[in-house]
Amino acid sequence: MELQEFLEAMKSSCSFLETEGYTLRKVDTSINRNFWYESHTATEGFRISFGWTQFGDEFHVNGLHCLKRFNIVEKEIQKVLGGKLIDYYTIHKNPSSDYISKELPFDSTENNIRFVLKNQQDIKLFADFVMGFLRKDCEIFFNNFILFEKAYTAYSKLNREQISSLLSGIDNTIFYRELVMKYIAKADDLNDYYTMVINELDSIKNNSTFSRILENFILLSINLQGSVK
Repeated sequence: MELQEFLEAMKSSCSFLETEGYTLRKVDTSINRNFWYESHTATEGFRISFGWTQFGDEFHVNGLHCLKRFNIVEKEIQKVLGGKLIDYYTIHKNPSSDYISKELPFDSTENNIRFVLKNQQDIKLFADFVMGFLRKDCEIFFNNFILFEKAYTAYSKLNREQISSLLSGIDNTIFYRELVMKYIAKADDLNDYYTMVINELDSIKNNSTFSRILENFILLSINLQGSVK
């Protein structure tokens, strides 16, 4: 299967998402290899997305998940990191393998499911899985977290090892996201959390990546003191 055939078949097979109110962002293979179906309002955003890699005439598809953005959270992170608000998301949900067709081979890890698509029939079966994900997971997930307060309550009940199962942490942003959420919720443990993160990052700041995260974390905290009431 050639690249153009794959792209057109995937767009056609997943067009039901556009019927559901999502818009497919332009697939520019020179920039990234993702399908992003999105819906945005003045206060929130939604995305259903997956990525792909071409190996000869096969296409390996993985990373399917749905995400929701609370603008009240993400606009504070955007002020520090820059970029477009529509590329920031607060919470996410991964699919279950329980409703994958037996005719569609896959392999999975704890946080990802990978498919090898070789023809248009494989793409149709994958699209059926996306439809199942939308109905069985995404719609319920979005309905459960209509309000920021619901998302914060769910987050606050998780231990440190579980947080990434709910909060989006793309590009090492999870520390920032937790900080903003705690500020908005006026969490009792805000100061303890701030101190914990500062101590953790300070001990590894010789690494340029963690040094930058530390600097941004401090700047974010300063901004929040002035903007979140």
